[in-house]
Amino acid sequence: MRMPTLSRWTLLIALGMLTGCYPIRDTSGPPAMKMLPGAASARTLVIVLPGIADNLASLEAGGIGTAVHDAWPDADVLLVEMTIGYYKNSRMLPALHDIVSSAKGKGYRHVWLVGASLGGMGALLYDTAWPDQVEGIVLLAPFLGEDSMLAEIRSAGGLARWTAPAPATPGPGNWQAQIWRRAKARASRPGGDPRVWLAYGDRDTFAPNMPLLAPAVPREHIVTGSGIHEWTSWTPLAAKVFAAVHRTSD
Repeated sequence: MRMPTLSRWTLLIALGMLTGCYPIRDTSGPPAMKMLPGAASARTLVIVLPGIADNLASLEAGGIGTAVHDAWPDADVLLVEMTIGYYKNSRMLPALHDIVSSAKGKGYRHVWLVGASLGGMGALLYDTAWPDQVEGIVLLAPFLGEDSMLAEIRSAGGLARWTAPAPATPGPGNWQAQIWRRAKARASRPGGDPRVWLAYGDRDTFAPNMPLLAPAVPREHIVTGSGIHEWTSWTPLAAKVFAAVHRTSD
């Protein structure tokens, strides 16, 4: 299979609206990672993808590892410093696929992706390029594309009425439409894709865009509450998601 690529300039334009500055790091090799181990012989791995301004320290300080372990003591949590540079130089998708494949090779039976903002977009991109390779996806106020893309879906009358393009490898000029094509496929399943959870705060910058994605997500998998576009809000919401997953899996 040809390795998916992303346009540097397209992503730069699309993500430039998120912040005026972001961490610049060496992206010539694999992203930095930190494992937060759970119980011995864990068979579940939760891979966490950062927001645009995050590094490993801010991911850990945000408490997402504790939120996972409180609900899933036997899960390992892998923080991945997948900064914007990996998206810009087209290394994000192959790097993440290597991480997921390695996890399965090490014996993890269940692999989940958690992504906040930029990382939520990354999780959606991964599931578009490699559908159904992970057991679950938790989207924390994901970036869903440029205003023009979102306006196109709104103008069509929502995801159900929007005309999706033919399936294609995400790449220059088409990655946004391919994310939404995949979302439309999820929405075609009765009740949405049971692997996907969506959480966001009522005052989050991206909250107005979340209803566009809602048809692709089971209604009971949408978790909202008071909050903004920060880990101080995302982590408590994520804790509710993990607790709900734990209850439904008992």
